[in-house]
Amino acid sequence: MRVVCILAILLSFSDAEPISSFLTDGENKTSTSLESKDQEWNDLSILRQMINQETVIRLALVKNVHALVNDVTVIKKSLAASEARFTGQQQTIDALKIQVNSLQQENNELKNSSRINEARIMELETKLQSVNENFSTLRDELNVIQKDSDDKRREMFNKTHSVLDDIKIEVRYLSVTLLDFKESTETENESRDKKYEELKRYFNNSVEELKAEIVQTELNLTNNKVLIQNIIDSQSEIRGTFTEILNRTVTKLETQLKTSEYEQLKLSSAVASLEVANMNLSRLNCDKSSHHAFTAGMSSYDNDWTGDTLVFPTVICNLGAGYNPSTGIFTAPPAGTYVFFISVQSAYQKDIWLDIVLNGSSKVRALAWYDSGSSVRIHQTGTNLVILHLQNADRVWVKRYSGVGYYSVSTPITTFSGFKLY
Repeated sequence: MRVVCILAILLSFSDAEPISSFLTDGENKTSTSLESKDQEWNDLSILRQMINQETVIRLALVKNVHALVNDVTVIKKSLAASEARFTGQQQTIDALKIQVNSLQQENNELKNSSRINEARIMELETKLQSVNENFSTLRDELNVIQKDSDDKRREMFNKTHSVLDDIKIEVRYLSVTLLDFKESTETENESRDKKYEELKRYFNNSVEELKAEIVQTELNLTNNKVLIQNIIDSQSEIRGTFTEILNRTVTKLETQLKTSEYEQLKLSSAVASLEVANMNLSRLNCDKSSHHAFTAGMSSYDNDWTGDTLVFPTVICNLGAGYNPSTGIFTAPPAGTYVFFISVQSAYQKDIWLDIVLNGSSKVRALAWYDSGSSVRIHQTGTNLVILHLQNADRVWVKRYSGVGYYSVSTPITTFSGFKLY
């Protein structure tokens, strides 16, 4: 439901008319609007990709949803508290609008005398400084709220770590996509920071211009009382411009706050998923006990061998000590998916049939066949490979199905290998 709400809000933002800066001309306004719409559609495309990927993960998590209901309830309470804080910030903004209306009334009193006008100008500067301080306070509060929300969300993902183990394979496939998404979000953050600095610069420039116009007004009042009426009209125009700028700035800040909130929610979700995936990958890479592999071979030949189990006594590699060179049997220490390979060289002018056996059941067969009608001195090679899912203590070995003898030398030619796939 949260994803649907985010999608609806983003669509509404994409249809909204862009707010143009009063410092740009008509061409720059059109360019900014197009760039904003392109950026929003790019964000929407990324969101749609994440929704498709999230659907795949949800299919694997549906059986564990009931266990997460209590954690979701805690997060909902936290989000409700965050909304309450945002409501308080909205009330602060309303209070700032009331202060602006008060400034308008005070500016009307400037018509009475130049001394009252000067005092009101100083008070207006104080109010502007207060607005800047309030804006900084609001931004600090927003950072605190975002930090609390991230902590809650991180706690939830830590609790669901055991559930995410069941879908670690899907997370591996998504890791590349998440890395690309992280780079995209970092680019978006840089773009947002640049826009914020640009907005701040525009706002400071507008304040400096307003101060310059006020100083010019004071000089005009001192030098020529005849121009008082013109100065009053100019001040009225300045007040209207300042009010419009302030209202536009407040509206733009509200929109950016909401947009930043949703973007950081998406970013936090993606980064948390990526952290879990990296933790799983790191754990798999660091857990050496999960590595099992072996290769064993025959260091000599036996033209007349007719036994049951073919024992490979020469061990080349035996990670995890699962293979027993005395019995020729591999015993699986942990459950998992394993790959086994056999290569057999036939004895002179003979054929041999060997099976890879799991707990006494033949799975695949290797054949080294000799055509008795040929008098050429040849050795045939037979190979085969099988992938088996083993439980703990399952046993795998090589068994003779038919035929006589095998050929090998000190550097093994007839070999038996296996390793754990995952």
